[in-house]
Amino acid sequence: MKNLFDQPTKQEILKRIDSLKPNAPAKWGKMNVNQSMRHMNMALDIPTGVLDPTVVNAPPMPKWLMKFFLLNTKAPKERAETFLEINTVKNNINPTDFETEKNNLKKKVNEFTLADKLIPENKIGGKFSKKDWGKLNFNHMDHHLRQFGV
Repeated sequence: MKNLFDQPTKQEILKRIDSLKPNAPAKWGKMNVNQSMRHMNMALDIPTGVLDPTVVNAPPMPKWLMKFFLLNTKAPKERAETFLEINTVKNNINPTDFETEKNNLKKKVNEFTLADKLIPENKIGGKFSKKDWGKLNFNHMDHHLRQFGV
């Protein structure tokens, strides 16, 4: 799995964000493209400790096994659960300015990759290193960028 802390991977993600189009149709899921960008932006606040998310439905497996899946497999296209605070659909978060969301997301990616300190544990995956957070966030962003065709 690629890692967001690797410069070429970070540049790939930023380029893919730039390739997003306003009103791009989702290939799966309920979010629109603006909601997805806001969701990804908010998700990057978790490892930096800005956001302390609430686990809605903890997976029925040990954290070490969940960590393996989070870091080594692509996210399922449908029925994936997210933390309550970053669920833009259920929270009726519907940003309207595409360019603002895109610029904010790119800024957040840059801030995340420059972070000196990340929290030591993922609430559903257990102990996480900086490298683990980079892999998880690449995987998460890759999932949502593919959702909108980039």
